[in-house]
Amino acid sequence: MINDSKLTFIINTIKEAYAIFGKLDKSSLTDKAMFDLVTSTDYNIENYIISKIKEQYPQDRILSEETNSQTIVEQGQSTWTIDPIDGTYNMANGIKIYGIQCAVYIGSALYLAAVYLPHFDELYYAKSGEGAYLNGERLIVKPSPLDHCVVSIGDFPHTRPKDIEQQLKIITGLSTKIARIRMFGAACMDFACVASGKTSGTIIFTRNKWDIAPGILLCKEAGALIKGCNGDYTDESNVVMAVATEELYQTAIDAL
Repeated sequence: MINDSKLTFIINTIKEAYAIFGKLDKSSLTDKAMFDLVTSTDYNIENYIISKIKEQYPQDRILSEETNSQTIVEQGQSTWTIDPIDGTYNMANGIKIYGIQCAVYIGSALYLAAVYLPHFDELYYAKSGEGAYLNGERLIVKPSPLDHCVVSIGDFPHTRPKDIEQQLKIITGLSTKIARIRMFGAACMDFACVASGKTSGTIIFTRNKWDIAPGILLCKEAGALIKGCNGDYTDESNVVMAVATEELYQTAIDAL
């Protein structure tokens, strides 16, 4: 277990938000952009979490998907990331692979992460330097031989054709080297499966911190390697790879 007041606060707040607002009103489905949906559930959960953060930590900054997406993570600041429903398309179509996820940056460094998968009754959390946990049990990634590896791939980035080209090359290259490829449609599930040893890696093409910050810290604290296309992952990377072994990472890179 991890003793941290901010972590306890966000875990409780995430669970409260879902208990109050988690039921989907299908009449609220709205096109946010081409290939992208938003619902009243997204907005209600996000607004609830923001209100609680402002009450408890009024000096902290907020980077959230629906209402504060332009906030910059800066030195000398404490910043929360909020993804109120990660996997909205899944939720909207009755697929129970979605969750709520938050992270805290201190300056530019990830400090805390919490990921809640309500339909699996799974709460993942991590603190920098203190490990990653699932429902109170410590997590350690599980390396597998390459031909036994299962790797998940993030959704196709429709508006970025160069990223799609790289993504397809990696999928093609891995397809003959590893056991299985999966696409869950929710980064929270992608990272949670790596951290808990259900999969050997995930490859996600996005820079959106609300999508990837919680999972990056969760997987790093569970012992995964966090990589980009050119070595270690940085904020400038167009892809994040959380992998159990260097061999798996190199196999993905060789496909490019």
